[in-house]
Amino acid sequence: MRYKNSFFRIEIKDNGTYLDLFPPVDGGKKLEVNEILRFLESKGIRDYNLHAIKDALETIGAKPRQILLNRTPIEPFPETAEVFVSKDALLCYMRFYPPSTGGKLMSKREVLAELEMEKITYGINEQAIDYFLTHRQYCANVAVAKGTPPKPAHDTVIEYFFDTKPLKKPKELEDGSVDFHALDLFSSVHAGDVLAKLSPHDPGLSGMNVYGKNVPTNKFKIKVLKPGKNVTISEDKTTLTSNADGNVTLSEGMVYVSDTYNVAADVDASTGDISYEGNVMVNGNVRTGFTLKAKGDIQINGVVEGATIEAGGNVVIKRGVQGMNKGHIHAGGDICAQFFESAKVQAKGDVKAGSILHSEIHCGNSVIVSGKKGFIVGGEVLCDKYVEANSLGNKMETQTVIKVGVKPELYSEMKKLVPKVNEINEKYDEINSYLNVYKEKLKLGQKLKPEQLKSVKEYNKKLEELEEDKELLNNRLMEIKEEIKLGRGGSVKVLSTAYRGVSLSIASLTYSIKEKDSHCHYKIMEGEIRQTGF
Repeated sequence: MRYKNSFFRIEIKDNGTYLDLFPPVDGGKKLEVNEILRFLESKGIRDYNLHAIKDALETIGAKPRQILLNRTPIEPFPETAEVFVSKDALLCYMRFYPPSTGGKLMSKREVLAELEMEKITYGINEQAIDYFLTHRQYCANVAVAKGTPPKPAHDTVIEYFFDTKPLKKPKELEDGSVDFHALDLFSSVHAGDVLAKLSPHDPGLSGMNVYGKNVPTNKFKIKVLKPGKNVTISEDKTTLTSNADGNVTLSEGMVYVSDTYNVAADVDASTGDISYEGNVMVNGNVRTGFTLKAKGDIQINGVVEGATIEAGGNVVIKRGVQGMNKGHIHAGGDICAQFFESAKVQAKGDVKAGSILHSEIHCGNSVIVSGKKGFIVGGEVLCDKYVEANSLGNKMETQTVIKVGVKPELYSEMKKLVPKVNEINEKYDEINSYLNVYKEKLKLGQKLKPEQLKSVKEYNKKLEELEEDKELLNNRLMEIKEEIKLGRGGSVKVLSTAYRGVSLSIASLTYSIKEKDSHCHYKIMEGEIRQTGF
């Protein structure tokens, strides 16, 4: 018999039972001792010299070796096979072992019976079985059945022909400064421009495993094109086209084209306050005391002073904000400015800047302060996920508060609830003091007048109402505190220096910079805030 993989067989003689080991040839695979041991166990052969088997496997040369297992001859046994099935049940193979001396070879019917016993019914490769029966190879995997794998399903693919995320990270220049002037929020289109194309999903096909059971294909996502204002969808629902010249925007899956209101110079006394349904472009500054509102995006090419800016989308301020403790910037998306000074900033997305000085920054995602300066000094920064800056605080040890790992609105709600609880407690104590006066009179045997009895009832009723209100507010405070405790995924990264005077909070934990730290990434580790390298 010509063979390639190493294999073994049992030889039975009058003076005992022997194990014949055949070495691999022409790059065939070596035997594992565990395979031999499993086989011997299956044949009831237990009394043998394990060390002798291992030694023979390790030192076998080009010629077969024979090892005495024990002095007791066993009964002859026929050729055998083990059936193996892959984890996904799409492939079945058999591993054959030779008969002992005096044992019989398996027939094709017997091989098929082994598969039937293991409930292998689909994709049986009789040609492979026939080949084995005429070219026997032992201790080698013979693929005897193969299932049909499912054809993968594919999601709907939508290709957009405009910048769907125009507010990107500002470009860093060679000198380390950041070019905020190069930011542009708006993607201009013309009537007739194709805005998006859809490639339909492919549902795929289910497969069949070797047990004859259906194998479902993967799940897929179906998307549709959503035309908004000034956008037309084709009859086959696969193409969006602009109906007008303007700015194209993708918002919550909907594509719409809107006119952009262009302010030629400043927003000041000459323009008054501005409120617009679409996007607003200001080529100059927004002066102190004025308000600019837009349901879409706002881009300001100059400076924002102590003004109010509110956008349903993103806000870009190319030069920065000199808030004078009067400026309020609100955005439903991201806010990006060259600097923030003495300003109040609130964004549902990210806040990106070249520097932040004595400002109150609240954002629902991350605060990234980059560029040559890249500092946060003074004020308070609250965000849900992540803060990154070149430096925090300064040599003057200016008090600077950074809080991450919890949504800013939770902090705001907690700040409002605490005084309410205190107010209720004060009212509760005040009413109790009145009731105590009446209780003392009753103890002294004095009778209360009808109007006094009425007051007692009213006070008791008011106490019950205050109890209910106090319980509701305290329960909500507990909920907020629990949510803050759970917000442990936030972190703070300082690329250069963090100074004394900086207070870091991640979730409910607080860490104060006691000495100057350099190149640190602050995270919660093992229940406390620790600094690590990066």
